[in-house]
Amino acid sequence: MNQTLSTFLKIAVTAMCIGILLFGVGYAMVNTEADAYEVQIEGVQADLPQ
Repeated sequence: MNQTLSTFLKIAVTAMCIGILLFGVGYAMVNTEADAYEVQIEGVQADLPQ
């Protein structure tokens, strides 16, 4: 019973770490793209007549 619980917890901790890592990388990528898009939109807005 203890070995089964230990194995389950190892798998759960590993899955959590992988999930957190993937979420962090994905969030950083989306944030970078959003910042680049914001700069592009502000450039287009600056070119519009007022």
